[in-house]
Amino acid sequence: MTREAAGEASGAWSREEAREAAARPLTLYRIFWLFLIAGVVGDLVEVVFWLITRGELISRSSLLYGPFSLVWGAGAVLLTLALHGMEDRGAVRIVVTGAVLGGAYEYICSWLQEILFGACFWDYRHLPFNLNGRINLVFCLFWGLAALVWVRLLFPALCAFIDRIPRRMGRRIVQVSALFLACSTVLSAAALCRMDQRRRAVPAAGVVTVFLDECYPDSLLRNRYPNMGILDEIGW
Repeated sequence: MTREAAGEASGAWSREEAREAAARPLTLYRIFWLFLIAGVVGDLVEVVFWLITRGELISRSSLLYGPFSLVWGAGAVLLTLALHGMEDRGAVRIVVTGAVLGGAYEYICSWLQEILFGACFWDYRHLPFNLNGRINLVFCLFWGLAALVWVRLLFPALCAFIDRIPRRMGRRIVQVSALFLACSTVLSAAALCRMDQRRRAVPAAGVVTVFLDECYPDSLLRNRYPNMGILDEIGW
């Protein structure tokens, strides 16, 4: 039995197969799968990290429904688009590129949260070498190391995994997941925007705002986003 046949029989894939899969053109289908996997895994990683470091089991999801981190999912897509084809470049170059891209991405995400929702979901002002509390040197280095692991290990392995999913079944999963995430994202954003309006004493006007007030009060949103800080409350 050849090595390829043995890999097929065992359900595993060789390093060469993973490299070949990673070298193939990026398609919307493959990018969405990476977004989906990274978003779910990223949320679970944050939950476990919080549990280990702080002894608390709390939600770290970006959405009201579903264990999913938009920051991790979109970050994986950003690293993929920016670093695709760099797997053979030097490790230092990949780390530096990832650190710069990751820091800029995290800063923009924090700024958008402030503008859109009047809130922040992370605050690094207590850490040294931070920039406006939105990013800090340690987490920028983490982004750099994550970029190296992503390019050299995770991306090729995930590409090989995605390519082995039967295309018909894979497309159905993508369609259902995309619809669910779109609905959950719109609803989550609307609920957070309405929360910011309530903070500014903007009265409900219309069926939608009344629905959001009744179904998604501040208490529910604070429970779903326990690490969320309202800017006025935290002194931003």
